[in-house]
Amino acid sequence: MLRKTSLASLAFLGLLSGCGQSQRPLYYWGNYPDQTYAYLKGQTDPQSQVLAMEKDEQQAQAQNLALPPGFHAHLGLLDAASGRGDLAAQEFTQEKTQFPEAAPYMDFLLKNMGQVRTVAAVSPAPASAQPAATGSAAASK
Repeated sequence: MLRKTSLASLAFLGLLSGCGQSQRPLYYWGNYPDQTYAYLKGQTDPQSQVLAMEKDEQQAQAQNLALPPGFHAHLGLLDAASGRGDLAAQEFTQEKTQFPEAAPYMDFLLKNMGQVRTVAAVSPAPASAQPAATGSAAASK
């Protein structure tokens, strides 16, 4: 008798759990993973990627869902690559605000944003491209 009661209770609980509503997703991922993968494989340019991500951002806002971790950071990197440093800084700051655990990396990117362009512009030519030493200095080596 106890066994029949337990089976009936188990069946009833199973029926009740199937009637529940599905849980709302925590983040709106949209096409972000596929778009990022395509960009990293070199199948799209930064501007196309920015447009696709802005579309995902609008759809997330329409559904009142948060964007996933890394979304604003990636968008900031795309903006920086396109020469829009002011927008990049805004995206990095937004990523840092939404995900405090990303603050050290976002602070690093914010601190070094201007230096990346400066270093690329004044970096010396590789050693193989520099002229060979001549005269007594070359003989003493």
